Amino acid sequence: MGMTYIHHPKNGVDMESNNMKNPLQKIAGLLIVPLIFLAGSCTDLHDPVSSEREVVEIKADHDHELNKHIYEMSKKELAYGWTTFRFVNETHSLHFFNIIKMPQEAIDAAQAAGQPLRDHLYETVTVPFQEEFNPYISGEITYQQFVNNLIGAISQTAPWYLDPGTVPMGGPGFTSTDQTSQTTVNLQPGTYIAECYVKDENQEFHTYNGMLELFTVKEESSGEEEPGSTMEIMIAQSGLDVPDKIEEGEQTVAINFGDQTAYAHLLGHNAHLVRLEENYDQGLLDEVATWMDWTKEEGLLVEAPAGATFLGGSMQMVGGSTAYLEVDLEPGEYAWIAEVPDPAEKGMLKTFSVPD
Repeated sequence: MGMTYIHHPKNGVDMESNNMKNPLQKIAGLLIVPLIFLAGSCTDLHDPVSSEREVVEIKADHDHELNKHIYEMSKKELAYGWTTFRFVNETHSLHFFNIIKMPQEAIDAAQAAGQPLRDHLYETVTVPFQEEFNPYISGEITYQQFVNNLIGAISQTAPWYLDPGTVPMGGPGFTSTDQTSQTTVNLQPGTYIAECYVKDENQEFHTYNGMLELFTVKEESSGEEEPGSTMEIMIAQSGLDVPDKIEEGEQTVAINFGDQTAYAHLLGHNAHLVRLEENYDQGLLDEVATWMDWTKEEGLLVEAPAGATFLGGSMQMVGGSTAYLEVDLEPGEYAWIAEVPDPAEKGMLKTFSVPD
């Protein structure tokens, strides 16, 4: 089965045909690329995101009567280039804004079916995913059977989702209840879908219950320059590389993505910042690590374990990409963590303290 190769050093997306070693990688829209990020492309460490930068505000909302999760975007037509998203979560559940670039094949399939793209994606990908997930999470079938069934279903309803697939473009990461996060990413012209696949108490994904938003990026430059940063981290298959010393105050964190891959949960790695309660223990870290895996019954269920507050980050991106997280760090205990199975074993859970 073919796949898409992406060269994405920070600007633009070039696609070439390549062979895919693992067909499971396409289910989550993951595209595997070699390490392209070069040390020479690092940005000035003393020029954070400008307060004058135009911001796209996204508010997470919940319709209690219909039990629908909703994104409210301040605008749905954006200029291309560096784009800052402010994500406001005042709901009862953790959310994120996972941005995915859609292939032309998806747009063509929706037009052929006489459906808006969002509706077509929901019916051909979201609904089959939930329907195949239900017997797995209820214990009727194994995880491997679920994956096999899912591939079979999607290959019939949305073959474009497997080949050429979608392009993960990052977006505001895990943001807990009553928190606001802000992330800047580089978007090129095209059609995008944003989603949140946190689960409700009944094991239904938020995408299935409405949290699926369409927006477009026009052939018009925003004119925004790439942000600088006050701190840099690197997330790659080898683990998280983070600074030894982190100071309090306003920070613009460059989240650099090295080589990317698909893990057992069908997704690649991403990076999120979590504030930990004072005097936390290993038990809390273990709880959070387990919660990060959506394939588990307790995984991505409603809100993170008590004692852990997520402050944002970046959803998964292809290798060579960079996202910028703006955060005001107060003194306390924190961790960087990736949404992968067993993050500590993979070197993707790193704790740190911000001194008073």
